[in-house]
Amino acid sequence: MNSREAPKMKVCYVLSYREPRYIRTRSILRALRETAGIEVFEAINHSTNAARYYETFRKVREIKQQFDPDVYVLGFRGHEFYWVLRHLVGKKPIILDALMSPYASLSRERKHGEIGAIAAMGWKSIESSVLKDADLVLTDTLAHCKLFEHEFSVASSKLLPIPVGAEEPEPCHEQPSREAESRPKPLMTALFYGSFLPLHGVDIILDAASRLRDLPIRFDFIGGDSRQSSKLVATCAKLGITRYTHQQWMEFDELINTAIPDADICLGGPFGNTDQARRVITGKTSQCLALGKATIIGEIDEEHGFIDKQDCLLVPQGNPDALAEALRWAYSHREQLARIGERGRALYAERLSIKVIGNLLGKAIFDLVPHR
Repeated sequence: MNSREAPKMKVCYVLSYREPRYIRTRSILRALRETAGIEVFEAINHSTNAARYYETFRKVREIKQQFDPDVYVLGFRGHEFYWVLRHLVGKKPIILDALMSPYASLSRERKHGEIGAIAAMGWKSIESSVLKDADLVLTDTLAHCKLFEHEFSVASSKLLPIPVGAEEPEPCHEQPSREAESRPKPLMTALFYGSFLPLHGVDIILDAASRLRDLPIRFDFIGGDSRQSSKLVATCAKLGITRYTHQQWMEFDELINTAIPDADICLGGPFGNTDQARRVITGKTSQCLALGKATIIGEIDEEHGFIDKQDCLLVPQGNPDALAEALRWAYSHREQLARIGERGRALYAERLSIKVIGNLLGKAIFDLVPHR
């Protein structure tokens, strides 16, 4: 018997993002670590200011000198660091986790307003050069792949959609059910967390909430900056919404261990009906499904197995009437929410899980560097 093991593929995960614990990063790292035949090295920033770029640069240089990785995965959002990495690693393959298009976000979603729209004009050429040079580009949906093909002329063979991922219980499909705790009670809570960007449709949620004042449904919001918080409070006052709570920040561990499990239903969205909203399965949708919570999901322009009132509640985007009707149905059928949540968790395990990410990304890496 030959005791010698085949050498593992050496993969360096590189990150210089202002939110180093973003769920996309955590998901891909876990998927890489759990993929057979891969040894993972991490060049990840801890700083969240401009010093993060030098920190990542230094770590990449040290890992390259000591271990000479076979391939580099540049995590979201790495566009600003891409050419530095290319200079450091030469012709070694780079997999760019683009996830979405900053140019499209700035120009079409009006992120950062008029200043963002002006910045978008110069950003497009930068983004295009990075996408075309990368050996493989990751995103989250086929709809985003089509955007990169049409907007930046990236070859479809260089594009790979993989799910966003989520923090999973161990193991995800055996998370204890909270059905015993979900017996009907007078108040139903609906949770939304995350950024208040237009794609998520917080305005649609509030419009729907204003149509449900006859029911004891409380809307719990987590996220938003100070300006958005003030707008939320003002809009609730204007619409006569009194059953709501809001906090700008919550630690991620508290979110997944307390806030999501304790909610009666989760608002995964997206509800905004913007161009980007039509292309994404939100991270909050994946996270809530992974935790077995009944989740209201906004329809997007591709099929992902979501079936209304079976594994989620599915609504058209940009439609407060439909969202209000889904919440009204949930209130009247609370005894079915636990079962919907369990089926949602099964769908997550089959289509959106860390295992799925690992299978797709692992195959792509070994196809990219076939000598291993």
